[in-house]
This record gives sequence, C-alpha cells and structure tokens, in this order.
Amino acid sequence: MEVNATHALLVDYATGRVLLAKNPDEVLEPASMTKIMTAYMVSKAISTGRINPDSMVTISRNARKMEGSDMFLEVGDQVSVSDLIKGLIIVSGNDAAIALAEFVSGTQDSFAEDMTKVAKEMGCKQTVFKNASGLPHEGHQSSARDLLIMSIRSFEDFPQWYAIYKETSFTYRGITQPNRNVLLNGNTGCDGIKTGHTEKAGYCIVVSAVKNGRRLFLVVAGLPSMKARAEEAARLLNWGFDTFGNYTIFPSDKPMVEIPVRYGVEDKIAVVPAKHQLNLHRNRLDQTKAVVYYENVIEAPIKAGTKVGEVVVTHPDWDEKKVVIPLLASKDIEKTSFFFRIGQTLKYLFQKG
Repeated sequence: MEVNATHALLVDYATGRVLLAKNPDEVLEPASMTKIMTAYMVSKAISTGRINPDSMVTISRNARKMEGSDMFLEVGDQVSVSDLIKGLIIVSGNDAAIALAEFVSGTQDSFAEDMTKVAKEMGCKQTVFKNASGLPHEGHQSSARDLLIMSIRSFEDFPQWYAIYKETSFTYRGITQPNRNVLLNGNTGCDGIKTGHTEKAGYCIVVSAVKNGRRLFLVVAGLPSMKARAEEAARLLNWGFDTFGNYTIFPSDKPMVEIPVRYGVEDKIAVVPAKHQLNLHRNRLDQTKAVVYYENVIEAPIKAGTKVGEVVVTHPDWDEKKVVIPLLASKDIEKTSFFFRIGQTLKYLFQKG
C-alpha cells in the first residue's frame, strides 16, 4: 500500500493487529496532537477527584498570550474545566491548554513533566513533553506509535470525555469555531481524535473510526496541506476497512481440546484460546493455518486462566509471520485427597507397565 505521509500507523483495535506502518517509531514533532495527552491528564485529575468539571478556572496572562489557535480567553475570565476541555479538544485552543495545565499542576512545566511520566507508564518510549499545547519546543517529541497508545488509552479510560472529540463545533464568548478534524463530516466513520500542524511536523492527525462495529486507529504525519491530510487519512482508513476483516476462527461456544488431569477431582479439563478473533485479509482467508500445542497431561490443582498450551496461527499477509495465541484452562480443578492420589498413582504405574 502506497503511503504519502512521512509517518503512518494503522491498527485494528479489537485484535491489535498492525495493518500498515511507515516509520512508526521514528521521532516526530507531535504538534497539537499533544493535546490528546493534555486532555488525558485533565480527565485523570477529574476521575481521581483532584479537580471538578464544574470548577471555575481563572485565566492567567500566560494563557491569554499564547499564540496559535485559541478559544479567545481573556485575562481574568472565569471558565469551567468542562468548557476548557471542549476548547482544548474541539477548537485546539492553546490558551485552554495552558489554563488547564496551570489549574491541574500549578505551572505548565510541572504539568509537562507529569504528562511525560504518565506517557512512559503507558509504554510510550519516544515521548517527552515540554508543554501542554504542542507548540514547537526543543526536545518536545513523540512518535506515531506513542500517539496511538495515548489515543487508545483516552478511548478506553475516559469514554465520557472521549465523546467530545466527535463534536463538530464549539462556541465561547459568542464565537463559534469548527472542529479542525474535517473527517468528522465525511463517511469514514470517524469519531475523533485530533489534528496537528507545525512547520516541522507538517499536517498530522490521529484518527479513530468505526464501521460495522469494527474500529481502526490511524496516525499520519508529514502531509503538505490540510487537504492532503484529510485525503490521506480517509484513503488509508477506507483501505483498512475494505481490505481486512475480523473473523472468528475458533468457536467461542465449545472448547478447542480436552486434556487429561492427574490428581484432580475431575479427570480432564477443557482448554480454550485466549482470543477467538483474528484480523485477516478478506481475499486470502483459505490460507490461514493453525497448529495446536498442549501438555499431554496436567497435574492438579489447576486455576482457570492458566496457560496450558498455545495455538500458532500463520497467514501469508502477516509481516510478523505468525500469531501465537495462549491456550487457557477453562476452570479451576482442585487436587484430590492424599489417599485417592496414591490410588491414582498406582493405577497410572500399572497402566504404564
């Protein structure tokens, strides 16, 4: 698949499969996509009770003087946290980003340090934040993979705030501004998440879209214009939806295999795969192969969820060549009494002899 962006990463949410990648771990300037993490930090502060959505924030001179996109805040304005979040997400307000950072952590520098720490805890390896807005700053960096991780965590951890990403406009002080994510108005299934642009980064976007119950996450960066950004993102999303599908390859209503149990109150246990769906190329379904490996006998006690084997699945269109799915014990099985175990052992030895 030809990719015009300098950086790209397309992932199927349900299976976690990478459908397309171009320089996903190369450092890039995250621009206003930084605000995904800013919003996450504010949502986290709300969830832990540190701040309240209805709390009023006094706008500082630092917030007011921010350059770039804004929600037209004035020094001394009293604005609710919830309105600032909308200004941050929908109209990409740099002034809203600073106001929230100062309210949560006292200073923007302290907030940026906290952002970096939480991002590292998520597994973001290339990310360092120097501010809350995404304006260019030496050392302020991320990667397509890291931005995708932050976006997925935003979707999973704070769905009530994630819903704001799909709102198409926001009005403050009588001024209505549109969401800069024009894909929200198209037929891609997009319901978020955040655009970005700086001279160095080019035009960028993190997109989440859902069609027929299937969700994709996409990051593209380094495009030459807003039009090119929208066209590239829509093209890659449509390709992902049209080319691949999620298929149930292991029935969920019956075990894959039953394994004998030694010294257990039951003499066998059903085992099931850790997941039943895989993401496959629609035109090459018959080329999927699966080989099952498991222990010949398992000794009790056994806890449900214990790994007792694995299924190795191969498909010719996978870059990683194979997918290994753990086989898990379906339930607990307790160990029998001491005397009963002696009897079982003798029976086993006589059978071997």
